[in-house]
Amino acid sequence: MTPSVRSTVPWRVFYSYSHKDSDARAQLATYLAPLKSQGRIEEWHDRRIEPGTAWERAILSELDSADLILLLISEHFLASEYCFGIEMDRALTRLKFGEVRVVPVLLKPCLWKDSRFSEIQMLPRDAKPILSWGSQEEAYFAVASELAAIVASPPPKRKDSLPMPPAAPLTAPVDLVREQVHALAGRYERTRQRMRPSEARTARMERTFSQMRALATVTYPLLDELTTSPSPGERLAAVAILQVFASERYLNFLVALVGVEKPFVEYQALLALKFAASALDARAFPQLLTDLARAKQSLDAAGVAAGTDRQRTLHEANDVLHEAMGGDPEPGNGSETGVRRV
Repeated sequence: MTPSVRSTVPWRVFYSYSHKDSDARAQLATYLAPLKSQGRIEEWHDRRIEPGTAWERAILSELDSADLILLLISEHFLASEYCFGIEMDRALTRLKFGEVRVVPVLLKPCLWKDSRFSEIQMLPRDAKPILSWGSQEEAYFAVASELAAIVASPPPKRKDSLPMPPAAPLTAPVDLVREQVHALAGRYERTRQRMRPSEARTARMERTFSQMRALATVTYPLLDELTTSPSPGERLAAVAILQVFASERYLNFLVALVGVEKPFVEYQALLALKFAASALDARAFPQLLTDLARAKQSLDAAGVAAGTDRQRTLHEANDVLHEAMGGDPEPGNGSETGVRRV
């Protein structure tokens, strides 16, 4: 039997954490110390920034060169504009391109389930916060063991070692547009998570969405990237594009959001389906009929009441489609006026 071969190249580990969780970061580093002494990892956190160094430039440089980014999740992390915004945006962007491993480590009970990293496997397993274990030593050991298994393999290819694609590299304007989309996606997610459900929260999310839609012309080249993103905010940016540019190719994406995403994203996806029903040519009508029926099933299965804007918008989409097909609108189109309840 051929013995397993461990990587001889050390993984560069970046700790993204709130300073209020410095003790937890230091404790985890203690459990990872054998990996460091064996040359399997090299650690970095912002306490290593030397006096006189431009701290933000140092952090971003280390983020861009890291092989493994550990997100130490707590209520303080979620409340940190820098951790939850800039550092996590950078980490998830690199993750999408396969340049880095990103592992959330749940330190304490907090409202993490609707966060952008919620679709990434979290440690400890079963999302049991370290603080909730009967023995925190066992929790740290479990996390360290999982991380040891990750760094037993070679690290991902770093950005500077990736082969150049045959096409010309992205131009600066496209990169700037991508940064703007990431910023707006982060703003939407922070608004949703930090504000209680209210008209003020909905109004703020709508302003952010309007900005996304205003960028649709220049963000269209990023559509494939945005539709497959783990970030709800970036998926919302994709919906904004599809409210301006209807495409049969992305109907399945829109329908898949119904019954799964939060009400605001779901509502905007239904508006995009309604727009598609008015904008696509007759070749797309059979697909639209099927997709609108699937969306109706998803809304009903999710228990969305008939009086909501989501059900009403779906009825209107059906009306638009039947009119385009030369028929009459379906009865009971739900167009009665009322307070918006998405």
